[in-house]
Amino acid sequence: MAFANSSIFNSDSSPKFEPFEPVEAMRKRFVPDIKVMVAIGGWGDTNGFSEGAKDDGSRARYAKNVATMIDNLGIDGVDTESWALDIDWEYPGGNGGDYMKVPNSGKTDEIETYPLFLRAIREAIGPDKLLSIAVSEKRTDMMAFAKEQGTKIWPSVDLVKVMSYDLMNRRDKVTNHHTSVVGSLDAIKAYEEIGLDTAKINLGFAYYAKWFMTDPNSNCNEHPLG
Repeated sequence: MAFANSSIFNSDSSPKFEPFEPVEAMRKRFVPDIKVMVAIGGWGDTNGFSEGAKDDGSRARYAKNVATMIDNLGIDGVDTESWALDIDWEYPGGNGGDYMKVPNSGKTDEIETYPLFLRAIREAIGPDKLLSIAVSEKRTDMMAFAKEQGTKIWPSVDLVKVMSYDLMNRRDKVTNHHTSVVGSLDAIKAYEEIGLDTAKINLGFAYYAKWFMTDPNSNCNEHPLG
């Protein structure tokens, strides 16, 4: 169920997230033991994460509110242990949707606060609920995933959703495949290098294409594609 805005969990009052359809209606379309996952964030929605992760107090408040949301959505006899949570922070440390306004140098603190943020959420929701994170396929977007950080991140999460798409994006200067087998394998290798158990990886695929318009006046000998 996507997406809950990342900012609503920074308030001292209980968060208000209304799914696009009743939870029970969604459950009935799947097998009885289906895990219902709420995704928080998404591309362009980073401010709430940045604010929530910044210190001990903000992390505790954010985590408490996330747990409250899960409990509130799981009422009326629904087993809350069948709930799962996805943190879609794109991306801790920079290169997100606000990259033209906020340089990565202004987000270096997120590299340290990210694993603390995940740990606080894990402690708040307990060990029985699934906690996943969505992460980039591009090595240049993995600022928060240095080798020394991996051991702080992986224990808190059950699944790591590698977004194997947008490998080429608006920040790039050359054309390339935006999703590929080669790129996906390199991403898996990158996370494996920093200690991720590959059994936790859930590879996300793109069901869309990207294309390019070439300048009819461009000289391909001087400006080749790719």
